[in-house]
Amino acid sequence: MLSKSEKLQSTLKDLVPSTLTSSTVPPSLGEVDYVIVGGGLTGCVIASRLSQHDPNLQVLLVEAGIDASSDPLTKDIGGAFALAGSDLDYNYKTSPQANTNDRVHTATAGKVLGGGSILNYGLWLRGDARDYGQWAKLVGDERWSYQGLLPYFKKSENHVKAKQAPEHRGSDGPIRITSVFESDPKRRYGLREPVKAAWEEMGLQENPRGDCGSIQGICESLENWDEGKRQPSNLAYCLKNVRVLTSAVVHKIIITNDPDGNLRASNVVLADGRQIQARKEIILSAGTIKTPQILMLSGIGPAGLLSGQGIPVVKDNAEVGNNYFDHFALFQTWKLRNPEKGFSTGGPGWDEPAFSKGLPFDWTVNEGIPSSLLRSAMRMDAANGKMNDESLMDPAKAFVETMVLYSPVGAPVPVDGSYIATSTMLLVPTSRGSLQIVSSSPEDPPRMDPNFYDTKVDRTALIHGVRRVLGALLQTTSGNEYVEREEAPEGMPSLSADSSDAEIDARIRMAGVSHAHAAGTAAMGKVVDSHLRVLGIAGLRVADASVLPVAIGGHPQATLYGLAEQAAEMILQDR
Repeated sequence: MLSKSEKLQSTLKDLVPSTLTSSTVPPSLGEVDYVIVGGGLTGCVIASRLSQHDPNLQVLLVEAGIDASSDPLTKDIGGAFALAGSDLDYNYKTSPQANTNDRVHTATAGKVLGGGSILNYGLWLRGDARDYGQWAKLVGDERWSYQGLLPYFKKSENHVKAKQAPEHRGSDGPIRITSVFESDPKRRYGLREPVKAAWEEMGLQENPRGDCGSIQGICESLENWDEGKRQPSNLAYCLKNVRVLTSAVVHKIIITNDPDGNLRASNVVLADGRQIQARKEIILSAGTIKTPQILMLSGIGPAGLLSGQGIPVVKDNAEVGNNYFDHFALFQTWKLRNPEKGFSTGGPGWDEPAFSKGLPFDWTVNEGIPSSLLRSAMRMDAANGKMNDESLMDPAKAFVETMVLYSPVGAPVPVDGSYIATSTMLLVPTSRGSLQIVSSSPEDPPRMDPNFYDTKVDRTALIHGVRRVLGALLQTTSGNEYVEREEAPEGMPSLSADSSDAEIDARIRMAGVSHAHAAGTAAMGKVVDSHLRVLGIAGLRVADASVLPVAIGGHPQATLYGLAEQAAEMILQDR
């Protein structure tokens, strides 16, 4: 006679395709070896690697959203702009932010198999080695340094320039990486050389190895569009031997006492009450917002908050939901002098298909800030008890990223070749916020307070970054030849190179937004250990952006693929 587990496996094996929905599975889901909660970027990687290592392992990947692989909007860059705010996006809202004129911000997060790798814009930008070094030092584990993560970065990559730097770039991974310039010989944007020349006039130099540990300078932009097509984690990583349960909202993790009296995660409970037992481990990869919510709903978090919501406290940990940070940024729109020359989206020549194989831009510019400005800001923050991190004084530390986009990207202006846009983003924000559940229901979004733009260091860095782009586009010979002026949002004055810090600050407070790179809410060293194991709970790990203890420059997906690759190896080593 078959056991319950054998019956479950027989049932699952007979189902084709391998992706299940919550309505096509048995009332009780029985046992598997590993349950991975969250079928986003990291969850798909971990599930794939576990099953590839040992096809006999029973791995179940549970995703709250649908499998949208057949949706044409998930295929290319054009669809990316339509997905934010769609049914594939949790579309969270923050609490009113005091430092941005009490505005409520949107926090985009993928509610779909593939997660953020379905919604993002395909930029492949690692952080600086110094950022990873701070991470490793903080948790006392060199596996999270740049050199420690490097084998896992490479493992994910099939880099078009791997031969030029084989010690830094991977050549046989599942994700194809290319520069914008090398993606297609017909993808030649008219502002490529003028933009580069403008930054050179500002004193910067090209950095041809910006993905090799040092990101300062003018860096060729990299992307993971493959011939203009998206490479989401659920398709790039083979899930053939993984059973995927979609449209299944997780409520909580059941924690029990093992025979030795230690707390151990045993079951995953879905919102409809059904349960899945994990013989080996449960891995939370539900993302920066959902992961701490699930921990708290499971009784792991601040005791007072949990008790107030009627949740029995299993493990009191006041740090769950804290350390929330995000890459805060200012987008600006710029009027071009000669729109008839086809320098921007909608202008002459933009019907060339190669121009739509990714975001229309060429360069990612990363800069520090003058030490005198930084030291003064740090003293003020230290005096106010906000932060005091001497590692920020490293002269090679990159604080601000700027991209010039050959499109107005959503600004309320005509898309007729007349406008371009810039993004000026904090790479290593020092402001910290928090996240708290508001009820015992998994369906109620948590209260999110990212506390954007709160420290003097963040304000100093972003104001300086905006001043630099004003100088590059309006004051240099190369920039001023093509750019006429900044196009201000309605009701605000245009900024110029002569604008005061107060005027730039007012614009940031009025118009600054998140780049949807939230992280840190289950921080390593405070919520999980350096093996990604939840402190005090056996059989439970977290492997997503929530574990980042410090801000990492660049854009998160390159870092998260490396994190997930290393997480899978750790899990296999410990089984």
